Amino acid sequence: MEQTALTTSVPSSVADALSTLQPVGEPIAVSLSNELVHLLSDQLYQSPIKAIEELVVNSYDADAEACCVYVPSPSQPEKDFITVFDNGVGMTHEGLTDLWQIGRSNKRTEEIERRRHRKQIGKFGVGKLAARTIANKMTYITKVDSQILTVTIDFNDFAQRPSETGSGNGSPQTGTPNAASTSATEAINRVETRVRQIDNWDEFANSEPMKSILEHTFADEASTALTSSKKDLKEPDLAALLYKLSHWTLVVLEVLTPKGKSMKQSMLKWVLSTAMPLVSDFKLFLNGKEIKSSKLNLEEVFRFDLGDLPDERLKNLKDATGIEWKKVGKALRADTFPSGVTGTAIVTKSSLYGGKSDDLSRSHGFFIKVRNRLVDYKDALFGLKPLTYETFNRLRVEVQADDLDDGITVSRDTVEETHRLIAFRFLLREVFNEASTRYERSIDKEPNPKKEGERNEVSYRLVEYPVADVLVSQADSLRGAEADESWFYLDLPGDADVTALVADLYTPNRQKYQYERSQQGRANRLVKFDPKTATFWINEDHDFVREYAQEVATTNMLHDVVTAEALLEVYLRQHHVPLSIIGEVLEQRDKLLRSLAKDHSFSFETVSSRLRDAASDKYELEISLVVAARSLGFTATHVAGAGEPDGLALFNDYPDGEKKITLEAKSSVDVPSLGAIDFAGLYEHVTNHKADGCLLVAPDYPGNTEEDNAARRRAELLKISCWTVKQLADFVEAAEKRQLNAKHVLEIVLNNFAPDAVAKALDKILADPEWQHVELYRAIFKALEELEGYFPRMKRTVDMIIGRLVGSSVGATTSKQQVIDALRDMEGASQGGMKLRDGEGVALLVSLPELKRRLSALLKEQTEPRRKSSFRKDDQT
Repeated sequence: MEQTALTTSVPSSVADALSTLQPVGEPIAVSLSNELVHLLSDQLYQSPIKAIEELVVNSYDADAEACCVYVPSPSQPEKDFITVFDNGVGMTHEGLTDLWQIGRSNKRTEEIERRRHRKQIGKFGVGKLAARTIANKMTYITKVDSQILTVTIDFNDFAQRPSETGSGNGSPQTGTPNAASTSATEAINRVETRVRQIDNWDEFANSEPMKSILEHTFADEASTALTSSKKDLKEPDLAALLYKLSHWTLVVLEVLTPKGKSMKQSMLKWVLSTAMPLVSDFKLFLNGKEIKSSKLNLEEVFRFDLGDLPDERLKNLKDATGIEWKKVGKALRADTFPSGVTGTAIVTKSSLYGGKSDDLSRSHGFFIKVRNRLVDYKDALFGLKPLTYETFNRLRVEVQADDLDDGITVSRDTVEETHRLIAFRFLLREVFNEASTRYERSIDKEPNPKKEGERNEVSYRLVEYPVADVLVSQADSLRGAEADESWFYLDLPGDADVTALVADLYTPNRQKYQYERSQQGRANRLVKFDPKTATFWINEDHDFVREYAQEVATTNMLHDVVTAEALLEVYLRQHHVPLSIIGEVLEQRDKLLRSLAKDHSFSFETVSSRLRDAASDKYELEISLVVAARSLGFTATHVAGAGEPDGLALFNDYPDGEKKITLEAKSSVDVPSLGAIDFAGLYEHVTNHKADGCLLVAPDYPGNTEEDNAARRRAELLKISCWTVKQLADFVEAAEKRQLNAKHVLEIVLNNFAPDAVAKALDKILADPEWQHVELYRAIFKALEELEGYFPRMKRTVDMIIGRLVGSSVGATTSKQQVIDALRDMEGASQGGMKLRDGEGVALLVSLPELKRRLSALLKEQTEPRRKSSFRKDDQT
């Protein structure tokens, strides 16, 4: 083939120099819209660093042993190029043609899969467009055997070339597109490029600007990448070294964009280091310096050689396999392993599992080499059954076992099942067990303060370490990119520095956890856990929370439940349970918690809430009415059925005898019509059951019309007490605070019937007294606290306490007798902690903090636990 000579003048770019070479084969047509180029490069790959990372991933996918990257610093504006070189599988003419088929990748073809042993990352063939973010021209120079080919794409061509229609039919338009043509978003740009062949490689490689590009790409340590697989290559000439290599690819990006010229070297280095796994068969160089995995900097808890295994482990091996192992220096030998087995196990404080580097290769588990070649790389457990992941995620074991060579398959992906392999797996299990035992001991040795409130009864291994582990491995899912990958409970602010947070979590210096409540909606999750602020945000609207959050006695239990629930998700992720299964399990548990809470309502607030929600549900309203009657002190039964009331409520009013009322519910989405309220039928139920009255609840009653007047007259005539659902719900909700009971209900039901009369009676009872009993209990306790330390030789009296109530919210409307009655309530609830003597003296028999703990249910206040916590803040409410 005739070679066109390179231009004698110095070209402005490599792309310009290559454009003079002789084309090979037919032109390559690249068809895509300018909008798609911008969408993929400027939006999908907004970060210029991401573009570099994509090219590095391509090098790894090509089975390269080394990748050399050069990126000029912002202080080098004269360097208008970026390069990425790898010594992996090169590309033939067919490969270069296929390279620009956007939307598919040749990495997935059967031929390529046969030639490569690594897990392939690229799939869709759009990563190359990320280069548009940092450069306007992109050139591939690649060698396979003795042929060196090249192809260039100028991204500016997609904006400058005339458009074709979106269907791809018809000839290209010329001039300004007709108004009737397809819209800009549908316009397809067809750009042609040519594969060219470099016949005179030495001349081209030593010409400018190519010579400068090679010198920068292979500066310092990066030059070793050219000889890593070819020990006989000693020439100092870069062009000669490259020509002797059988395969490689060099990507040259030129005419850099502002983003390409302004990349921060420190940030680029950090991003590439986090993307690097702990592997020995792939090295990455940036501007001549090797970039090593950030996981190399993880703190080691310990390491040991296989020859350090205790004798007890070797005895276990003999018992399990019948093979006797002996220590020979750092190695282990047996009759079936005459060459010996060597290796080192390392356990780190932080997790090795996960993170961006796992996209390229794993860094944890067992790495088995046979004659210095890695085998069965994909299986981190090397055929063992799943082990405890707390240790396994931190474990890296590199083992050399040459005697397994006779069982290696041709692909080296697996080892044939033999007695020798089975014995080898038993050895690996003992190595893991030893690592696990040592890890357990190291955790147990962590200092635990002796002072109360500082001792860690809740281990870091149960909270901080697992959270840190999953944040390292699954931080991207915090952004909720996929529905089945988003977190169920964990919730971090969008600007959270995950790296700094992980470092803090791995440091044994606990930030005490707090529990806050917020209204997040009935359908939302039980809790949101923010590890950054050490806060569990409890959803007040959740059915489970509504049942247990109101009672002080159950608040701590609720805190424990939401903590365990949030950490359950963390544990499932830590143990590599598929994310879709985690979502299904937690969703099912959430439904169970809601159902259990609905199945047994105890708190007044829950009973009240369920009553309000049931206004339009006939059967649920009947049941909720019966439950409300029980909560107020009646013995209530759900009856229903034809010719029967919805329920019966009995109350023994000693010494006046038993009182019985019928319970009737009229559900409706709107106000029920007069015809829907069968007053005569309700009266018949009262008569048949020899009841004293009837309590009717409905969402509302007809307005101020003739129909309303008729309803009022019938209610009064037949003595049907008409309550709204809201009125009864409000009454139940206030029952505990105002000490309302069945007698108060009977007083209204037996004497007030029309809706307006019932409303007036309820308003009066809910407004008198103005203070609530809980407020009085709290005011009395506060008075006792204020008297603490004063007049130590004087007994506390009712008058002393009343004097302290002056000016309080209850002082103006409280009588002395009411204070005495409240003190008697407190005495009864104190479990012997206080006594009311001679009707006037108040004796405190325990400390005030202990008295407050005993009265917490009466005061409706959360108190400090008897044992100070190192896990949660003590002032939780």
